[in-house]
Amino acid sequence: MRISSLVFATLLGLTACGKRITNANIDAVNGAFDRAENAPRAEGVDHGVSPKEVESMLGVPTRVESFKMEIQTRKPVVEGTRYIYEQDGQAVVLHFVDNKLISKSPYFGEKSPDSPEEKK
Repeated sequence: MRISSLVFATLLGLTACGKRITNANIDAVNGAFDRAENAPRAEGVDHGVSPKEVESMLGVPTRVESFKMEIQTRKPVVEGTRYIYEQDGQAVVLHFVDNKLISKSPYFGEKSPDSPEEKK
């Protein structure tokens, strides 16, 4: 009986421990963004940080939402995807357009200075 209680308590404890996002994880995303932005441009080569690359560094987001962003080009509205990571009552929001991260990631507790809603 004592062993089964110990096993149950251990399993319960492990399920409560999800992956924690640290500043090092966010630094990895920002480093990948910087490398993609500074990479030499070659025709036919797709640069940028994809949602899958971000997921490999931060894990699966808490929520994923679609958004529309007005821009001043021949295409007046661009559709994108928003990844929201929530932890300890705070959130980090990342924006993707054309399957590429469009700005660096803020840290938990910081507000992203260039979110699409603020550009309107």
